[in-house]
Amino acid sequence: MMQEQVYYSLSKESLEGIQKNIEEHSKEDVQKNLSNEMFQLFFGVMELGKEVRLTLKNKQTLDTELKIADLFLSLVAISNNLNINLFDALTKKEQYLNGKVAKWF
Repeated sequence: MMQEQVYYSLSKESLEGIQKNIEEHSKEDVQKNLSNEMFQLFFGVMELGKEVRLTLKNKQTLDTELKIADLFLSLVAISNNLNINLFDALTKKEQYLNGKVAKWF
């Protein structure tokens, strides 16, 4: 996959819409919410590890998909609390890679 095509199918409006929706549903104290989201992220990564092992064994991905969605939502909430636009961050990361395909792609 060529570098400029990495985020081609991800529209700026869809990702910013997700961020806005999550922001509207989390009107708590920012520091308290950020601490909670960080805990959820760490816990979610551990849970994802367990689910991936089970998925490899049982070939059932539903729980794994849900765990990944949980992690994504936690990352969006953390980004919102830190005033980070995820689409802009992904664009900057893509520019930083400068045509190289990252190991995580």
